Amino acid sequence: MASPNKGFSPQKSLEIKTKSIETTLVPLVTQISTLVHFKEKPRCSSTTNEKTLYAINRVGEVVNTAVERFVSVGESIGNENPEIKSDLIDACREARSAGGAIKRITCVEHDSLGKPICVTDRQSMVQAARGLLTAVTRVLLLADIVIVKQIISVKKKVTSTLNRLEGVISFPEFVKLFGVYGTQMIDLAHLTGDRQNDLKDERRRSQLSASRTILEKSTMLILTSSKTYLRHNECLHARKCRDLVYGQVRHALDIVQLIVYDSGSTSLNNTSTLTLLLAKNEINFVKSLRQFEYAIEMLNVSSTSTTKEQLEQLYNTTIDNSQDFTDSIYISIEQREKVLQCHKKLQEQLADIIKLMFDDQNDVFTTAIQTIQETAREFRQQLEQMAIFRASEFFRTHDENILLNELKSYSLSNRTDLLQESIDRFHEQAEIAIELSKLLRHISSCDQLQVSSEYHDMIFQNLSNMIVSSSQSLAAHPNSRVGKENLDALCRCWEEQINDFSILVKEIQDFIEGRREKTVYLSLPRPGKHGTTSKSGCKPTKLDSDEQAKIAKVGLEMKLVTSEMDAEAEKWDEPQNEIAKRAKNMSSMAFSMYLFTRGEGTLRTTQDLFTQAYYFVEEGSRLASIVREFANQIPNKTTRQEILLQLDQIPLMCHQLKLKLKNPVLGKSSTFSKVDAAISETRDLMNAVTRLCTTVFACQSKYKIIDSRPTPPSNNIAYSRPPLSSSKRSLLYRTTSIEHDDRIETASERSLRSSSLQRPSSYLPALDHI
Repeated sequence: MASPNKGFSPQKSLEIKTKSIETTLVPLVTQISTLVHFKEKPRCSSTTNEKTLYAINRVGEVVNTAVERFVSVGESIGNENPEIKSDLIDACREARSAGGAIKRITCVEHDSLGKPICVTDRQSMVQAARGLLTAVTRVLLLADIVIVKQIISVKKKVTSTLNRLEGVISFPEFVKLFGVYGTQMIDLAHLTGDRQNDLKDERRRSQLSASRTILEKSTMLILTSSKTYLRHNECLHARKCRDLVYGQVRHALDIVQLIVYDSGSTSLNNTSTLTLLLAKNEINFVKSLRQFEYAIEMLNVSSTSTTKEQLEQLYNTTIDNSQDFTDSIYISIEQREKVLQCHKKLQEQLADIIKLMFDDQNDVFTTAIQTIQETAREFRQQLEQMAIFRASEFFRTHDENILLNELKSYSLSNRTDLLQESIDRFHEQAEIAIELSKLLRHISSCDQLQVSSEYHDMIFQNLSNMIVSSSQSLAAHPNSRVGKENLDALCRCWEEQINDFSILVKEIQDFIEGRREKTVYLSLPRPGKHGTTSKSGCKPTKLDSDEQAKIAKVGLEMKLVTSEMDAEAEKWDEPQNEIAKRAKNMSSMAFSMYLFTRGEGTLRTTQDLFTQAYYFVEEGSRLASIVREFANQIPNKTTRQEILLQLDQIPLMCHQLKLKLKNPVLGKSSTFSKVDAAISETRDLMNAVTRLCTTVFACQSKYKIIDSRPTPPSNNIAYSRPPLSSSKRSLLYRTTSIEHDDRIETASERSLRSSSLQRPSSYLPALDHI
C-alpha cells in the first residue's frame, strides 16, 4: 500500500529509540506474557479449573478493551496529521484485529457436560501476541513522528528568525525580532529537553545536550555581537565576530535536527550524511583498543574466532587513534618515544600471535595472549597518564584571567602592538586547550565524557576566534560601550568554559581511577546563615536527619584523612621541615571544616567555611610549589617522576576548588550545593596531599635532603589542632549567641570572628579584604 509519508522507513519501523515508547509497551507485554505463559504449560481439564479459565478470559477482554481505547486515540492523531494518516490508520486496523484475536483465543467454551474448556493451542496465542505487539509498536512509532515534526517545525522557525536577525540594519527592528527569537528558542528548549530525556542512546543524548548548551549560551552573544555590528557596521572585525556567533548557532541547530530525525521513525533523504555527522569520531583510542583486546581475548576460546586480517585491522585502527598523541607539539620527545615504543612492542607481539594461531603449542599461545594483553593495558595507561599530565600542566601554568584582562586593557587603550602580543599568547592558550580536548576524547571510556570533550574542542575554537575579533573591533573603537559589553560577555563565556573544562578533566580522571559515583549530600549540619551578615528577622533553617547524616558522613571521612596526615607529619616535624609545617597547617584547616559539619568549632557561617576553603587552596598551592623544588633535588629519576606524577594532581584540584568557591549563591539550595562542593573537594585534595607527603617524607629520610630555606614569619598561625576543650567552649559560645546572628554584625564583631579563621602565611590577604 502506497503511503504519502515519504519519511517512514519500513526497515526501521520497529526500532525503538525512545524510553516513552518502551514504557508504554510494558503493561501490554506483561498482560500478553501472562496469556502466553498460561498456554505454554500443559494442563488437563481436571487441573484447569473454572476460576482460572474465567480469569484468563478477563485478561483477554482487558487487553482488547485497552487496545480499542489505544487505537481510537491513534486514529484521532491520524485525522489531525494527514501526512501520516494512511500509515497510522492501517496500523490501528492491524492492532484492532490483533486485539480481537486475543479476545477470541481467551474466550471460554463449554463441553457437552457444560464444563468450561479452553480449546486454542499455544501457537495461535503466540502468533496473535506477536501480531498485537507489532501493530501497537507501529502505531506508537508513527505517532512519534508527530513529535519529531513538531520539533523540526519550531527549529525551522528559529532558523528563519535567525536569518532575518542577521539581515536587519536598524537596532529597533533587531530588538523586535530578537524578542520573537527568544520566545521561539524557549519553545525549542522545552521540546528538545523532553526529547533529550526520552532518548535511549547515551551518545545521542549527550550530543543533543551539548547542542542545547551551545544554543543557550549563544543567545546573549547574538545580542551583544549584533549590537556591536549595527553600531560599527563598517568594521570588518565586528562583522566577523557576529558571523562566528551566528555560524555556531546554525551548526548547533543542524545537529539538533539530525538527532531528532535519527531518534524517530523518519529518515533524511541523505542517510549517509546523517550517519557521517552523528557518528564522527565515535570510535576513539580507548574504544578501539578495547575492541582489539576483546578480539585477543576470544582467541582463548578458539584460535579461529578472529582472522589475521581482522586483528591487523583492529591494530591499525588503534594505532591511528593514538596519532593525536604522537603528532601533538605539546607532548615531550620522551613521552612521544614511549608511545612509539608501545606501537612497536604491540606490533611485534601481534606478529607472534598470528604465527602461533596455526600451531598446536597451546601453552605458548596462551602465554603470548597474556603478554599482549598486558602490553595493551600498559599502552592505555601510558596515554591516560600523558593526557592527565598535560591537563594538570595547563591549569598550573595558564591563568585565563590575566590574559583576558590584558586583552580588555590593551583594546580600550588602543595599544595595538601590545594587543597583538596578548592575542598571540591567547591563541597559544586556546590551541593547547583544543589539543587537550582531543587527547581527553581519546581516553574517555563513556560516550558522555567523549561527547563533552568533542564539544569543548569545538567551543574553544569558535570562542577564541570570537574573542580575538571582538578585541580587535574594540581596539578600532576604544570608546564604544557596546564593543566593551561584547568583549566582556565573550570573556565571561571563556572563563565559564575553562571552569567546565576543569570539571571534565576531573570527571575523566575519576572515571579512570574507578571513582564513578558521586557522593550526594546537599545539606548543612545545623541551623545557620548563608553569609557573614544577614537581614534582621531572618530565622535559622533546620535540616532533616538525612541531610545531617549525609554531610556528617563526609565530614567524618575528612577527619580520618586529617588524622592520617597529622600522624605522618608528626614523624618529620623538625624546625627546618617546611613541607611538614605546611601539611599540618592544611590538616588543621580541614579539621576546622570537619568541626563545621558537626556544628562545632570556630566556623560559624557558610561564609566562614568558604573563606577557610580559600585559605586551604592557597596553602595547597604553596605546598605544591615547595614539593616541586624538593623533587628537583632527588637524585633517583624514577622516584622523582613518581613524586611529580602525584604532584601534578594538586594544582588541578586546587584550581577546581577555587573555581567552586567563586560561584555565587542565592538561597538555601544553591548554598547547600556550594557547601557540598567545598567539603567534597577539600576532602579529595586532602587525600591527594596525604599520599604525596607520605612519599615525600620517605624520600627526605632516604636521600637525607634537608630544607634549608628560612621559615617565614608565622603571623600567629597555629599549626596544631585546637584542643577539645576550646572546641567545646566555642560550641557553648555559639549556642548562647544564636539570636545575636540574626542582626547585622558590626565591624569589630566581624574582625573578632575573622581572627578565628586559620590563615596560611603572611602572603595571603586578611578575610575582610577578599
